Amino acid sequence: SEGKFTFDWLAEVMDMAQARGLKVILGTPTGAPPVWLTQKHPEILPLDANRRPHRHGGRRHYNPLAPAMREATERIVTALARQFGHHPAMMGWQIDNEFSGPIDQSDVTHRAFQNWLQKRYETIDALNAAWGTPFWSQQYTDWTQILLPPTRTGPNASPHQCLDGARFWSWAYADFCRFQVELLRPRIAPEHLITTNFMGLHPDCNPGDMAPYLDLMTWDSYPVAHCENQSDQSYRMGDPNSIGLIHDHMASYHNRWALMELQPGTINWSGLPSLLYPGAVRLWIWTAFAHGAEFVTTYRYRQPLYGYEMFHDGLVDTDGVTQTPGGRQFEQVGDELKKLDLSRIPKLADAFQPRRTVGLVLDFDQLAGFEVNRQMERWDQCGFWRAFYGAVARLGLDVKILLPEREWPADLPLILAPGVQMVDEGLIKRFEDYVVGGGNLLLTCRTALMNRNGQFFEGLAAAPILNLIGAQIEAYDCLPKGNVGTIEFDGQDYTWNIWGDLLYAEEETKVLGRYADQFYEGAAVITQKKHANGTCTYCGVYSDQPLIDALVQRLATEAQMPIQPLAHRVHLKRVGPYRILLNYQDSTVEAPVPRNTRFIIGSRKVEPAGVAVWEEAD
Repeated sequence: SEGKFTFDWLAEVMDMAQARGLKVILGTPTGAPPVWLTQKHPEILPLDANRRPHRHGGRRHYNPLAPAMREATERIVTALARQFGHHPAMMGWQIDNEFSGPIDQSDVTHRAFQNWLQKRYETIDALNAAWGTPFWSQQYTDWTQILLPPTRTGPNASPHQCLDGARFWSWAYADFCRFQVELLRPRIAPEHLITTNFMGLHPDCNPGDMAPYLDLMTWDSYPVAHCENQSDQSYRMGDPNSIGLIHDHMASYHNRWALMELQPGTINWSGLPSLLYPGAVRLWIWTAFAHGAEFVTTYRYRQPLYGYEMFHDGLVDTDGVTQTPGGRQFEQVGDELKKLDLSRIPKLADAFQPRRTVGLVLDFDQLAGFEVNRQMERWDQCGFWRAFYGAVARLGLDVKILLPEREWPADLPLILAPGVQMVDEGLIKRFEDYVVGGGNLLLTCRTALMNRNGQFFEGLAAAPILNLIGAQIEAYDCLPKGNVGTIEFDGQDYTWNIWGDLLYAEEETKVLGRYADQFYEGAAVITQKKHANGTCTYCGVYSDQPLIDALVQRLATEAQMPIQPLAHRVHLKRVGPYRILLNYQDSTVEAPVPRNTRFIIGSRKVEPAGVAVWEEAD
């Protein structure tokens, strides 16, 4: 009940953890407000587009901006901090859980949106210009006329208003996170870390909005939650490119990251609860370690006997004692790690090797931009990032995620920037300075079409980058589902379907790829222009994976990077003196090592879902 806290049960758990040498990360309980609170303060419940309140139950049934929710949060978080802020078992704090939820339509939220907009634009005229409100008579004369869109896109909705609505809703969760962090900091031990657990590339919450308040970034990984449609059994291990991309995205903020939840077995909420391939959990833990994770935890320890997630596996079975296959694999990795000298592994910030690393520009803001103005229904920006990430990983190279709001290393030999549709002068200058300084830059279709408000530039398509790419975009094409087009590149034919630009190359610009069919057969689609000591390559097509692989391999070779081509779904990571091979295939592969190599974990023949670790001098 309100103002009354019973922590005896939790104190007993904390003491048990201390007695067993376990460290605890304690989560704030704001993700699931109790029924007495939502009954007393129904304004906590978010309102839908028709201003009907969501019912109590489940989780995420709160508006992060509701004053009553803030007051209740202050009470419980303060009480937890006072009770456990200096407990010897404590290691850190997790704020809430997987920030996300319906976009609230209450008056409180609309007023907060209006205030947020006023700070962003200062004048109503500036907002009208940024949103293009003369279209369909949408001009505003007062801030109070503006409402927060109930969704990120909708029929006939203003894409510019929806774009700012998505940004605001992420800000709202970040502000709720900040509120809790500021309650904790003065009341807990200074060495305690503070984090929250993100869902990978989830549109509700831009991690960059919360990063300033957190010590390290964590995320929840469920690789077989949504199985891939493929004929072999590798779907039972998940997609290594998707997993690696988000690991490296989390690392890009503070050079510190961890896995807060890792799928321990079959789960209840995916709709297709496929059995994991034997060894998959071990493979995922080793993958996290190879990417620099500080720790890996799982949800759950014990499979529950009741509730929504009854069918969610744990580390132990429903009897609370018997280890599940996932539990045994966690224990196995713990034993295997004892065979490594962890003191020889540098921190992530010190492990960066530029000659072996490709930069990948990941601007989270583009997700909202593509969602509100997708144009092609099958455009998948996350998939585009994954495709280029995988093309680098198959060469045995590392990927460094580059955030537009952070500094970039100056000595990267190659930077890939897929689908940066919204740009500003600062980002364009970064591209130009990098290329003129001797770097090799890849830009793609749907880059620099719009400013940060989501409006086209006045001029030719992609006007800010035309000098960089040395070409003009005459038109673009998208093919019906099931139809494929052909592109000739380096003497080979490759397929595409989603999006293709038709380019007119300047005289000094080299044409690397052309369309091999359609009525525009022969038109340029991939070009490269030299600038001083650098190059800018433009890939005007969202193609199938083989063309992306071939293009990235050519660029990495031209940049004189030490490539080591690997089999499909096989990753090789360098971790200090150790090499870690991760096999996400459903067939055995051979580690690329000399015959006299001594393996610390595994052997030359790496089985499906297998791991091999050996030592190798740089």
